[in-house]
Amino acid sequence: MRQNLSSLQATADMLSTTQSRLSTGKKVNSALDNPTNFFTAASLDSRASDINNLLDGIGNGVQILQSANTGITSLNKLVDSAKSIANQALQTVAGYTSKSSVSTTIAGATADDLRGTATYSNGSAQSLGLQDGQAAPGAISGTTLLGGVAGSKTGATVTGLATTTLLSALGTDKPVAGNSLTVNGHTVTFANGDAPA
Repeated sequence: MRQNLSSLQATADMLSTTQSRLSTGKKVNSALDNPTNFFTAASLDSRASDINNLLDGIGNGVQILQSANTGITSLNKLVDSAKSIANQALQTVAGYTSKSSVSTTIAGATADDLRGTATYSNGSAQSLGLQDGQAAPGAISGTTLLGGVAGSKTGATVTGLATTTLLSALGTDKPVAGNSLTVNGHTVTFANGDAPA
């Protein structure tokens, strides 16, 4: 009977050990079972944990590289689109034609007023074409009427005379050197001397 009891106790111990091994997945669960195997297993568990951490880091690196690859692919598509647009622009016919350059300089011309300012001294102007506000430019003579609002005559300067001839506006006096006439903001000053050849 004693032998049976001892056998039952050994079986119970073995059953407890087997259950412990099944629940933990380890053959050696404490240093009491087998000190050498226990510490070897603990060292191997630590290495396995380190390797798992490295594997996680490698997985994260792979994800980063895949994201970078996706970004580079998108950039390549954008560059291809830009190339296509540039090629279309190169093939499009220009909406202008080149003209010859301007070779005449206009004295006093500005970006806002290309008419410039021309002055004459010691000469005479003949057959000037002026716009009288009624029709196309015509030559001025002593009988030409100047249009505009009635003005005044002050000294030797005549401005804004309406429906009167220039000579009658000056009276019986002929223009002399230094007299000036202003028409549409442009002043003509009379000078002595022979007419240019």
